[in-house]
Amino acid sequence: MLTSGMYGYLGDYLLFWALFLSLLANTWCFFRLLPPPKRPRLRLVAGNILVFTCLLGFVSLAIESQLRFVSVYTDAFGMSLPAKRWFALNTQLNSLGCRDREWTVEKPAGTRRIAFVGDSYTYGWGVERVEDRFPDLIQARFDSASPGRVEVMNVAKPGWDTSAELTPIADMIARYGVDEIVLCYVPNDIEKLLPRTPDFDPIRPPEPVLMNIYSSCLVDYVYRTVWLPLTPTVHGYHDWLAEGYADTEIWRRHQEQLASMIRMCKEARRPDGSNVTFRVALLPFIATGGEKFQAKALHATLRNFFEANDVDVVDLLPVLSGHSVKDLIVNSQDAHPNEFAHRLFADSVWKKFFGKNAP
Repeated sequence: MLTSGMYGYLGDYLLFWALFLSLLANTWCFFRLLPPPKRPRLRLVAGNILVFTCLLGFVSLAIESQLRFVSVYTDAFGMSLPAKRWFALNTQLNSLGCRDREWTVEKPAGTRRIAFVGDSYTYGWGVERVEDRFPDLIQARFDSASPGRVEVMNVAKPGWDTSAELTPIADMIARYGVDEIVLCYVPNDIEKLLPRTPDFDPIRPPEPVLMNIYSSCLVDYVYRTVWLPLTPTVHGYHDWLAEGYADTEIWRRHQEQLASMIRMCKEARRPDGSNVTFRVALLPFIATGGEKFQAKALHATLRNFFEANDVDVVDLLPVLSGHSVKDLIVNSQDAHPNEFAHRLFADSVWKKFFGKNAP
């Protein structure tokens, strides 16, 4: 096998070229070398089909080349070659696998440490510059108000849910001495508790069984933009989440997970004897589907839970009102928040949590 990685298998691409050049050669031979047929109309039809096929092959090969070697963008699952190139070109991870600078275990004297814990939203999926993520925008505001007094840590990985965030929060408290945890909660943080089957697993998109889509970027693009959104596991994703929140037992177990976070921070003690502050930023889906998912009602349920447990919470769903979806997402294939949405998030989080109490 020839190389894969960010550009796919070279052998596949060379095969596409060989087929296209063979088609051109056969079309040339058809017009120049074959004797005139007894049925000229049939020859005309066959010739037009060959010419059209050549043009279609040229356009397809041009698109294939663009997607394979030039295009750099994320998609919702990060599986396409352009998405793999985007991550290779735009992400640098620290030793703990987070998209942030390397942290020192010992907290600098006189510094307040705030850890933003979350998933792909907080990670900045689709946002090229880390400086444009909402935690980094908040860091810039702290630096402007009181340089060197506050250290914002981005503790996030794509795919993390509440259960996966428990250990990192414990580590931030025990090892790094953080003063504050800001849980960046997205409504899919419950998904690992929801039922899945081999035939219905919304966490992993279904793969075609009759073809290898990774041999062709064009086929992969058509699959992800046309066919995949129509599959039950993708089309029904948000309804699946809504059913999970509506399930009494699942919601109870999820509340226990969240309560563990709250308790962990309340029981931790900083050098001055105070506990670790725990806050929550409710990050909304920007684009949703289905019929059962009601964002406002769900955010109200989550907000009520945190407030009932004496947790300071900011709901970021209202800040998106008045803005079109296309102005808030990174691209047409990826509904993660773009730089503009991150600025809106940063403004609200700063105003709610830090504006009046900035060092």
